[in-house]
Amino acid sequence: MSLIIYLFEDHTYKNFYPLTYNRPVYELLFGMMKLREKVASHFPNTEIRLLCRDFLQPLLEQKTKLKVNDFNLSKADRILLLNGRAILESTLVSRIDFNQEKSYWHKEDLVAVILSAEKLKKHFESIRSLPDQPTEVLQKDFPAEQIAAKLLNYLWDFVSGNADEISRDFQLLKPRLNFKHMFDKCSVDQQAVIYKPENVYIGKNTRIEAFVVLNAETGPIYIEDDCTIQAFTRIEGPAYIGKNSQIFVAKISGGCSFGPVCRLGGEIQQSIFLGYSNKYHDGFLGHSYLGEWVNLGAGTTNSDLKNNYSAVRVNFPDRYVDTDQSKIGSFIGDHVKTGIGTLLNTGAYIGIGANIFGGGMIRSKFIPSFAWGNMEGLREYAWDKFIETAKVVMQRRNVELLNSEKEILKKIFELTKPEREAIKSA
Repeated sequence: MSLIIYLFEDHTYKNFYPLTYNRPVYELLFGMMKLREKVASHFPNTEIRLLCRDFLQPLLEQKTKLKVNDFNLSKADRILLLNGRAILESTLVSRIDFNQEKSYWHKEDLVAVILSAEKLKKHFESIRSLPDQPTEVLQKDFPAEQIAAKLLNYLWDFVSGNADEISRDFQLLKPRLNFKHMFDKCSVDQQAVIYKPENVYIGKNTRIEAFVVLNAETGPIYIEDDCTIQAFTRIEGPAYIGKNSQIFVAKISGGCSFGPVCRLGGEIQQSIFLGYSNKYHDGFLGHSYLGEWVNLGAGTTNSDLKNNYSAVRVNFPDRYVDTDQSKIGSFIGDHVKTGIGTLLNTGAYIGIGANIFGGGMIRSKFIPSFAWGNMEGLREYAWDKFIETAKVVMQRRNVELLNSEKEILKKIFELTKPEREAIKSA
């Protein structure tokens, strides 16, 4: 039996703003991998296709090299539609009967559907419209079964669950790792200290300087290839450091994941950086999720706990959401820049492309996408100025701003105008 997996984003994608303005939720880092990559690891040698909003398709095809929104089927006799925000575990996979057409639900959330290629074509319009309509549209056409499953509902679910996810990913990868010859391919100074070394993996060409402390007593530490960890850095597990990242005199607490090409310094606690982002200088960042191409100026610090220890409410573009959690930091979209001395409120939402400067406390917990300004007020970031800066920043990392990426950013710029208009009229 041949199988094709379609990863889909459902109508909850706005819950993961500002990170999902320009990507589906399954392209977000969780633990040591993106959600899409976890599916591939569970289903090796199985074709994976992606379903997403139309305007994201060209860039997603270029970046993943996978078929996107493609329903041209000739070989598969079974299709697995899989929710892109589901946490894929072996227990979940074992519950799916691949021989029977059926939909699988966790309470009101559609987790997966098994169907034939013929049925996929029949329900093409409903499946194609999953980002725009509730998933219940498929329930009447397939026998439904309730199963125990874990689905991510907001960005703070990624953050709060990240430590456990790093540990789980590490255990899955551990049998494939060459610990025996690990130190032959990296450089670890004799005056670096590693607690519980059997819980630490260091990639090739990575350099660990003297007086670095890697404490894996609280969880595993995985450092990818070509990284540099400078002296007087302390990293507590669970932690994941992506390829080509550099860490400068940092204190990194457990539960942190950093994608590729990040520059990190100061104090970071239980946070996720998707990649290509900088927090080089002193300052605290806790319980946060950052997109790509973010730069936090020297001394930028966020609050992740209210003075009265109460649950934090996050302000989205169209609504407030009570998190029912007291430790909530900042959610920062791609291409955001903060100036030196910026102070971010508890539960801050900073939309894609915003440029905040001038220092001091930014009292507003909601910064619209493509906003430009300081604590005195915000206005629209001129498009030509924004794109000029984005190109320069990306060129510094030898990355080209693709035309498809520029078009997506321009569309988001237009889609988010109401956010900025609301701030001006407030």
